[in-house]
Amino acid sequence: MSTQRVLSVPVASRASWPRRTPTRLEAYSAFCAVSFLCYIAGRLTDGSAEILFSAVGAGACGWAWLLTRALFDPAPRDVWWPRIVATVVAVAGALTVLAPAEGGFYGFAGNVYQLSGSAAMLLAFMEPFQAHQGNIGVSEKRFRLIFLAINAAQLVAVLGSGASSQVPGEIGRTDLIRIACCVIGLVGASAAVWYRLRHPLGQSDATASARRVPTDEDRRLAEQLLALLRDEGIDGRPDLRIGDVAARMGQPEYKVSQCISTVLGFPNFNRLINHHRIERAKRLLADPDQALPILQVAFECGFGSVGPFNRAFREQAGVTPREFRAASRRPS
Repeated sequence: MSTQRVLSVPVASRASWPRRTPTRLEAYSAFCAVSFLCYIAGRLTDGSAEILFSAVGAGACGWAWLLTRALFDPAPRDVWWPRIVATVVAVAGALTVLAPAEGGFYGFAGNVYQLSGSAAMLLAFMEPFQAHQGNIGVSEKRFRLIFLAINAAQLVAVLGSGASSQVPGEIGRTDLIRIACCVIGLVGASAAVWYRLRHPLGQSDATASARRVPTDEDRRLAEQLLALLRDEGIDGRPDLRIGDVAARMGQPEYKVSQCISTVLGFPNFNRLINHHRIERAKRLLADPDQALPILQVAFECGFGSVGPFNRAFREQAGVTPREFRAASRRPS
């Protein structure tokens, strides 16, 4: 009895359509857009639809804060605690909509929602001041100023509407103000995401370095800088700034930045220093004779605390310091 190979018709499979994991910015922008739209819908509908939309839209300020973090922090992954805060805002806000108004639980949920929501709004206002990427260009500064201006206007309007909502007869006006703030926030967030997708943090530095051909002076300064890192371990100072290094080398800051981007291949000073710090940390973690705690390793390598150390290590090595130590010391 002979067997015959059965040919099957090609079927579109997952391999034919590769799935891409959404980036941090894309994921948070989706959550933010849904919550803003639900908040607006909750103010414009009645009955069960109003309850459902309002419960989902109550977490808008928490998701907006996470989106703001993704806009101004180039790390590919967020740390865990902001996501917990945003979840608390969303859950507490939903409970203020779903819980009976006469119960004590409603008051507790309302207090938690007000406290966490206000904290998220203030933190979102502070995020553009963070310079995670080191020196920023003129266009990035302009983008941040515009973002801050819109955010400040929304913050003032929301806080003002919260005070006026306690006055009889002002509820309808308060709803209109908050709907307008949501619409402006949604449009502004969409424009900010559009800008960031086309102007990622650090892209301008990398593009400029690709256009500029390194000179002999750039190479000389790069060798001098590497000697300071290798022989004197200047990256061990947590408060090290490019101005300190430039003064030590007797050169203007822009020349040091140029040698870093054109010769050494790093987009900026902070990336260079973190790279050397993480490489030193890898050696300490892989050494079987070293039993330093993770926090002590962070201090030894020039980090001021364990949080930035864990983020920088995971971004460069793809794993946490603890996972790297376990893998490097595992018997082959």
